[in-house]
Amino acid sequence: MSFDCLAQLVLKKKSNLYAVANVQARTGPELASRVIIRTASPQSYPAELSDPNSVVESAQVAFMNNEIVLKKTPFLFFKRLVVIEFVFALSPIVAVLLPVVQEGYEGTSAASTVSFDLLITLIITILQIAIIVISFTTWYLPFYRLTRQEISYNRGGLFEERRLMHMASVGEIEIRQGPLAGRFNYGSLVMHTIEGNKTMEIKDIANPGNHADQIRALVKEAVPRQALPKPNNIQGLITEGENQFVEYKSSLMWDYRQQKVNKNLYEPVMKNVVGFMNARGGTMLIGVDDEGGVLGLEPDLKSMKKGDADGFENVFNMAFNSMVGVEYRQFVDVAFPVIEDKAICMIFVRPADRPAFLVHKGTEKFFVRAGNASQPLSIRKATEYIQSHFAEG
Repeated sequence: MSFDCLAQLVLKKKSNLYAVANVQARTGPELASRVIIRTASPQSYPAELSDPNSVVESAQVAFMNNEIVLKKTPFLFFKRLVVIEFVFALSPIVAVLLPVVQEGYEGTSAASTVSFDLLITLIITILQIAIIVISFTTWYLPFYRLTRQEISYNRGGLFEERRLMHMASVGEIEIRQGPLAGRFNYGSLVMHTIEGNKTMEIKDIANPGNHADQIRALVKEAVPRQALPKPNNIQGLITEGENQFVEYKSSLMWDYRQQKVNKNLYEPVMKNVVGFMNARGGTMLIGVDDEGGVLGLEPDLKSMKKGDADGFENVFNMAFNSMVGVEYRQFVDVAFPVIEDKAICMIFVRPADRPAFLVHKGTEKFFVRAGNASQPLSIRKATEYIQSHFAEG
């Protein structure tokens, strides 16, 4: 027996980039098992494969311009066929009603042309064919499309493609398999957003473990960890308001409500610094309230032994080293621009090359920037996020 199979595979380069490659697998008694990889260039690279059938199993996954197309496992179609046959196996129960129907049919003019037995046979045959066609099309046509930007679902035919989730918002990816699914290596992928407020499920796909790894790679590309450029328009940051990359804090340790020093205010400052480091970085402005009003640093400075920029940075450094770690200080730059004749503190945070945790009152927590806030993740979700965002390439 011989066969040809065309599939799309992704070749992982040392630079962590993915190149599209057409893979042709040929096997048979007269051919050695091998794969010919054709990249975008006109060259072809032969490569030996110990198991060419693995290429056939991957034929449902197409990587085009960092795109994954997932279709449901063929086993789902066979399951539906078994159910259909089971239903028709119960047809003798329906046969009890046939004499009543036959009496009515024999009294019609059609009975002289088509016998009742032939009519029943035709109806059952047409019904079986229709059910099989419907089962096949509802398995074959729908697919999920995953890109660096989003996850979408296409039912096929005239239906429009529907966006399900932004790729950058994907946090935890859970694999679900029942006993039968585990036996035949198919299952469902359940994806939770970083914020934990939305869940999406991709059901009945082959090799869910492999696809979960591929999706994590897309998530990593969707949220690149290169440092953002330093802002050169501080007033613009204040005008635009808080967002994924901008956070305001009224003070470092001066409590405006209690009108006194409150060192518990270190925690919300460091929490957001950690959140920025675990995501794509960002800028924190201390001395600016939530509405963008410029308060300045005067209350903080008056409460410090050394009431100037150096004294402020020293206090920040002590809090940072205690709650985050001195080894992470390399990812943070501190400056003191003057806005509306008031000095504020600008903390520019670059993404860290390893997970950063916040230690406060003996408890260690993992935060990640999501939207205009830094969210804590549970141990399970933090583990999933770290695996997908800090995986070694």
